[in-house]
Amino acid sequence: MFQSNRLISARVFVIALAALFIPVAAFPATDAVGVELKIASETVPPGGTFQMKINMTEPKPILKGRQAGTFKSDVFKGIKGIHLYSPDGDVSGVAVIRNGIARFSFSSPLSSFGMDADEPIMTIALAVSKTAQNGQTAKLGLDPKFSLCLNPDAQKYPVSLGPGTMTVGGTLSVANVVPGGGVVPAGSPITISGQGFQTDTKIDINEARIVSTTFISSTQMQVTLDQDTDMEGRRIRVENGNERVTYYSYQRTFPIGKSNHALVAQSYPLFDHTTWIDAYFKPTLRPPVFSGLALQNMTAGSVQVQLELYSQQGQLLTTRSVTLAANNRLVRDYAELFPGYTASTGTVVHVHSSAAIQMLGLLGNDDLGVVQPVAPASAP
Repeated sequence: MFQSNRLISARVFVIALAALFIPVAAFPATDAVGVELKIASETVPPGGTFQMKINMTEPKPILKGRQAGTFKSDVFKGIKGIHLYSPDGDVSGVAVIRNGIARFSFSSPLSSFGMDADEPIMTIALAVSKTAQNGQTAKLGLDPKFSLCLNPDAQKYPVSLGPGTMTVGGTLSVANVVPGGGVVPAGSPITISGQGFQTDTKIDINEARIVSTTFISSTQMQVTLDQDTDMEGRRIRVENGNERVTYYSYQRTFPIGKSNHALVAQSYPLFDHTTWIDAYFKPTLRPPVFSGLALQNMTAGSVQVQLELYSQQGQLLTTRSVTLAANNRLVRDYAELFPGYTASTGTVVHVHSSAAIQMLGLLGNDDLGVVQPVAPASAP
């Protein structure tokens, strides 16, 4: 599905502990034209799904940064999914979700993040309450105090933020697309879920030719394409007469249980497209700073994952086996993965999977309530 064990260029941005969570003011602004981010305003029916889209008005290469999105409203009843989009599939991140605010930290080692003008840089799928009333609105915004975008030279871009509005109304909504990512063979069914579908509903997938459209119910339709197609980031348009909904696809996964560490439980990992069979992580434990691990299985079957914790001297301290079902993800503090052992600064964690999966390290700060992504390494 994705390229396995892809070696990322030497531009990889290494997060130093001493520079963790540096204030925005510590980065001098570049003289280059800034980044302008806007949230698209849309209309969504009661009980539907709103895919909040954060767009860049003009492509700019982004090395790393952070944003905070606000969706405080009684209209919303939870997050269904979050995704970052980049042409090279190199962007990873972590979203911390609490009290109607999602704080994102992201890293794009190849700086391809922000370089595709045809898709948003980020989407958040929000469930709209069934009891929401037509005409109700929800204001959507980005926090300028938390906003930070760095160019490929690690210099700060000036950032302009444009708010959006979600209005309750209409009848049509798209909730999910399955498969939403990876290469779908020609003729294989692609299922579009949502509400308000009709027998004459029209579907369009950009840069793809639909050869059949099947109405299943008011909440589900299927299409097939004429050739093998990578569904990642595809713009999908669904139309009923004058009503149109646009959705950007990605493969949605489901969590296994919940972490006992509050900040980890609030964290939503955002994986790049690299998959790994063997990877290494170097935990940090200097309270309030801690480390954790996120694993995601995008294969069609279950995988067995072996976790090994090594001391600073290279001695094997303990092991842990984890079964990861298809389309599942696991997010945990190392203290939960290795009970009775301390994955402290200087130790090494080796992760071995029976099939290539996505892996991401977490570096969090309990006092600040922020978690940053840490890329896997191919060697200790």
